[in-house]
Amino acid sequence: MTDRRRSDDYKQVSGYVPNSLVREFKVICAREGMSQSDAIEEMLYEWVAKRGGAGCLDEEESPRTVADLVRVNMAKLKRCGVKNLPAIAKGEVLPTPGDFAIITSYLAIPEEERKTIWQETFKISVERGSTGVKVYKYSGGIKKGECEYS
Repeated sequence: MTDRRRSDDYKQVSGYVPNSLVREFKVICAREGMSQSDAIEEMLYEWVAKRGGAGCLDEEESPRTVADLVRVNMAKLKRCGVKNLPAIAKGEVLPTPGDFAIITSYLAIPEEERKTIWQETFKISVERGSTGVKVYKYSGGIKKGECEYS
């Protein structure tokens, strides 16, 4: 999970809106189980894309991992039936293969992109688990330095 306050990739945005709108926004965020930051980020992406924003959003257009995919599409996915979306979005857990199929089907993601997202997610989760065995896709056997045991 990214600590946005300390990250160089995030910047605080502020503005003034009517109190009634703020209350409604907070209620909806709580009801949806979404952080206010995630909701504002989603709204800003949609707003910028709608107005033909710059190409700086290309990275967000094609999420690299399941967590990215869920985080960007959290509001849409609330109705798909997957129960642990907030934990998946934070990268705390991986979805089951069934949940992954539901998420990608609900978002109409093409098969090749599904494979890429799943492989990237799996690769990152294996690399983070540094206390276990390192997995190499095409190692051709065990070589010196490829395996570490916990």
